[in-house]
Amino acid sequence: MSNGEMAHRELRSEEIAYQHFQQTVDRCLKALEGEPSTWFIRLYRTVHREKGLIQSLPEQQRVFLIDEIEEVLDLLREWARPEGEKRSRESVVRAVPFSVLQERVHELERVFAIPNRETAPLEVHRISSQELAQRFPDQIELVTDERGVVMRFRAEKADAWTELAVPARGDILYKGGVPRILLKILAGSPPSMLRAEIPMNDIDMIAWPGKDNKAEIIEEGLRLGADLEGIEMVEDPDMSEALKVRDVDLNQCLFGRDGLVYSGNAMEAMRTGMLHIMDPLERGLYGAESFFYSGMKMTKARGMYRLIKFVAEGKAQAFDQTMLNRQVDLGIYWLVLARKFAKKKNAGELLNRFYEIGKRAGQVREGENDIYDVLSRAREQFPFFAFSDTKQSEADIARWLSRKLAKMANRQFRITRGVTTSADYVRADGDDARERISLDGYADDPERDAQTAAAWESFVRSVTAAPVPAQERQAA
Repeated sequence: MSNGEMAHRELRSEEIAYQHFQQTVDRCLKALEGEPSTWFIRLYRTVHREKGLIQSLPEQQRVFLIDEIEEVLDLLREWARPEGEKRSRESVVRAVPFSVLQERVHELERVFAIPNRETAPLEVHRISSQELAQRFPDQIELVTDERGVVMRFRAEKADAWTELAVPARGDILYKGGVPRILLKILAGSPPSMLRAEIPMNDIDMIAWPGKDNKAEIIEEGLRLGADLEGIEMVEDPDMSEALKVRDVDLNQCLFGRDGLVYSGNAMEAMRTGMLHIMDPLERGLYGAESFFYSGMKMTKARGMYRLIKFVAEGKAQAFDQTMLNRQVDLGIYWLVLARKFAKKKNAGELLNRFYEIGKRAGQVREGENDIYDVLSRAREQFPFFAFSDTKQSEADIARWLSRKLAKMANRQFRITRGVTTSADYVRADGDDARERISLDGYADDPERDAQTAAAWESFVRSVTAAPVPAQERQAA
């Protein structure tokens, strides 16, 4: 047999194994469709049955699958028998509350961890809260009250103060809006970029829990105003690594008990208003926001969503993309971001800016004359998207995390086994040139913005009035 025939056979084995792998993941997700009290038993039986099916495959296909499924089974057994003793079915259900799945998913996450390529460490810069307050007394001050140490900040001297409790622990820090505000003050960002951050929409944290203090960290995070889902738990307390895997350079900053921590990339983004997606680095369940294609760094749809959101809100002023990136469809993120913007007081302004940025980035198609033309097209593509703001149950959150885990496992299989997916990008001369996307020259129109905001409810009613028949949903 020639080397070419061998290579073809090996590739075919990988592709067949990938199909089996996807089927296994789909069956595991299906095990989580019933009542949470049945999840553990159903999942264990599903994984155990899949192991038997995998073992019946030819060796060249089985080798791609058996290691991970053995690790998953070991974890399931450990959860069911923490002391090594066999339990009754009723005891297992009580001991393994799968309705609260966050910790379980993160344990499974380690099975499907995707190694990042080696990159140079970021240079980490630090400044204490006291020095910030001393250098910018009109914008930052520290006070002490019943909450402990409290930082107060504002965009300019004439503005009202916004208050924030400083973490009492050194192993939990703010990420997102809070450190961005402080770094923008330090960098001398335009007041408009600073005001766009205040007040903060959400409080997000990052923490390095030890073996026995996770509950204490969660309690501290909740005290500081974060939701449970807003507390990111990481194992390695290396500050350079923590900053490196942020989604955009603007987010490479953290704030905690010992002050503000930031990268040179973040400082430059604050100074210039230019926003960049970070290099393709895996972030666990959340994956990477970029990828390489034909040697070019490209931004994924979710990464484009983040870039557009920052610029539309005024938190950044511009971003760059290759001309080829116009072929990466924003897809469902038209709906995701529109739903988020529609909840804001300045909904019409944000929705119209969203449309304008999308048009400049090549995401708006011919004949789509406003944001609702685009959203109607996106809704046809994703007919099950929910516009309602119904609070998710613990079971819903658990299923959402599980789908994230399934996507992570899928990426791990493709990356580590060399299974490629087809990309339908059409190359052309000059498509590696970069273009700057911003709102330069665009002016908000209060009358048009008001009309756009007023049209939201009727748009939602129009696209949700006719439910899709059950048989069509199943076929899709």
